[in-house]
Amino acid sequence: MASNPHALLVPALSIAYAGAFAAALLAVDQLAEFMPGSWFEVLGAATLLLCLMTVALLLRSAWRRHRERLDRRGMIWLAGAVGAALLGVVAVLGLVENAQIASVISGADVHLTRPVIESLPRPAGTTLLDESPGLADTESISEDFAAKDLSGIVPFYEAELGKDGWLEDKTSATTPIIRFTKGLFVLSVAIDQASSGYSLTVDRVLTSPSASASPSP
Repeated sequence: MASNPHALLVPALSIAYAGAFAAALLAVDQLAEFMPGSWFEVLGAATLLLCLMTVALLLRSAWRRHRERLDRRGMIWLAGAVGAALLGVVAVLGLVENAQIASVISGADVHLTRPVIESLPRPAGTTLLDESPGLADTESISEDFAAKDLSGIVPFYEAELGKDGWLEDKTSATTPIIRFTKGLFVLSVAIDQASSGYSLTVDRVLTSPSASASPSP
């Protein structure tokens, strides 16, 4: 005897809903913790899946109420389906916009700058939050860190980078972004007091920058 397909519909939808909700909650948690990864895409895809399933169920219920000549109740289900569909459209637009942005910011050629930034020393008490390439047509790459003591970040890099041949740009000493140079590479150390963190950015320039730009006397 063939099994009733409707008997499998409810458990299948329940599993799909549970999986989509779990993925969405995990993505929200990871985004809140600024964890690296494609969590925005996961959130958008889970939201879209939830919206599609909800629209299908609400339309099915609205059609059933219409067949029972309960059009007023059917309109409530139909309004819910429209709301879920609008949320799905927002999820699609968010995914499309994020993909367009990703295509721009992931266009940097980092095959030379990534080994440089990953070889840099790290102060104790810091945590790597994210590593991301720069804009297209550049060789820029950045890393974001959380730090327990921001006051020791710049002195640490001034001491450690000097041992490795990096030269500090003295003109940047009084600015929020401290720069160091080594050959064709420029390293920027930016402190962000608001987020209790800092970022490193390594660029490769076509011509050798000035090793140390001192102000004119």
